[in-house]
Amino acid sequence: MGEASWKARPRRGSKAPGRGAAAGKEPGTKLADVSRRLCARFGRPNRCGHEGDPVRNLILTILSQNTTDANRDRAFASLMRQFPRISLLASASPAAVEEAIRVGGLAKAKTKAILSALSRLKRERGKYTLDFLQGDPLPEARAYLTSLPGVGMKTANVLLLFSFGKEAFPVDTHILRVAKRLRLVPAAADLSRAARILEPHVPAGEHVPLHLNMIRLGREICRPRNPRHAECPLLPVCPEGMRAADKSVSR
Repeated sequence: MGEASWKARPRRGSKAPGRGAAAGKEPGTKLADVSRRLCARFGRPNRCGHEGDPVRNLILTILSQNTTDANRDRAFASLMRQFPRISLLASASPAAVEEAIRVGGLAKAKTKAILSALSRLKRERGKYTLDFLQGDPLPEARAYLTSLPGVGMKTANVLLLFSFGKEAFPVDTHILRVAKRLRLVPAAADLSRAARILEPHVPAGEHVPLHLNMIRLGREICRPRNPRHAECPLLPVCPEGMRAADKSVSR
C-alpha cells in the first residue's frame, strides 16, 4: 500500500480531516498501514512485560496507573515478595499493602482497588480467578472487568489482550497522542473514547504489535514536546508531521 492510499493527507492551507476520517473502512486501511510501517521500523513484537495470569495481571495493571513502567515493576516485585500467594495478599491489611507498593505512587487508592477486586472474586467465585472470562464474548468480559473497583477501559483491555488473547485494543497516553496526530480520533477524545473508536478497525492479528509499537513510537519519537518528525516512520501519512515539515521547509 503506497502513501497515496491515505486520501486525507492534508496539504498546507487545507482543512485537516475531522471526525469523518474515522468513518467507514478508511480507519482500518490506515491502521493496517500504520502497523506495517511501525513493524518495518521496530520489528513485530508479540510480548510485553505484563503477567500472563489474569489475576496477577490485574494487580500489575492497577499498579501501572499514573506511574512509570519501572516504578510499576518495582511495586509489583515488592508486593509479590511480601505476599507471594494471592490468598496472602487478599487477607493482608491495607497498611501492609500500601507500604509494599508505595514506590508506585497512589498507594492508598491502588490498595483499595486491589483488595476490593480480590474480595469480590472470592465472594462471587469462591476463589481468586478470572479464568471464567475466557469463554465470554469480548463485550461481556470487558463489562465484568470494568465493574471491578479501580478498573477502567484501559486496564480491562490490557487483561483481555494479554491474558486472554481477545482482540481488545488498550489505549494509553502515548497511543492517544499518536492517534490524534494521525487524525484517527477527534482531538477531544479521551482514552476510553479513543479505544472505542480504534478497536473495531484494528486488523485481525495486529492488536498486540500495533499496541506495543504505537507506545514505542510515542515514547521515542512522537513525544509530547519536540516530536522528532524527521525520524518518524509515519511522517508520510501524518497530517501533523507533514504540516511541521512544510513549515520547516518554508523557513
